[in-house]
Amino acid sequence: MIATNGAEPYKARVRELFPAVLQQIGGRNWTAIRALPYLEASYKTQAREAVQKYMAQVDKEMDATPFSVPPSRGGWGGSGSVVDFGIRMYFLHKAFPDLVSPEYTLRAVNYILGTHPVSNTSYVASVGTVSKTKMYGSNRADNSFIPGAVIPGYVIIKPDFPECIEDFGFLWFEHEAVVGTSASWILAANAADALVKK
Repeated sequence: MIATNGAEPYKARVRELFPAVLQQIGGRNWTAIRALPYLEASYKTQAREAVQKYMAQVDKEMDATPFSVPPSRGGWGGSGSVVDFGIRMYFLHKAFPDLVSPEYTLRAVNYILGTHPVSNTSYVASVGTVSKTKMYGSNRADNSFIPGAVIPGYVIIKPDFPECIEDFGFLWFEHEAVVGTSASWILAANAADALVKK
């Protein structure tokens, strides 16, 4: 609302919530960064401090994984978390390019396109040199896929076996054509494209 008409009641509410939002900038609260161009400079200073602390935490967490993206550790593939991570890092990079490298977004996109455990198959149907072509979707009985759909990806079979079966689309927790993640993927892919064209 602030971006479309600059209405003062909305700005006032954002100003009021901003300190609490910055306490958890790593969750969905990162979206508050998009309001910075419409607020006074002091808010950017506060946000900068929060992002700086957050990035130290991110670096520590990502250094503990071989792909430097949020790992999937359970019974549901984690590609949605990776896509969301790429989007978050893009907007944080735009706001604070000296604190947040474009590499975070590029790593997330590369991961989805095949730099991940189990195989080098792209989790985006019909995108990449090798992509998922049997998915759990409305046409799963046809052993087919919906172009552009994104699957959840590998799961951990207890205690420590990563699995994402290539030629079987009936495991929804690995192969479901997830609408929300597919929509988010469009933003993440465009973010990566914008970064490499800089």
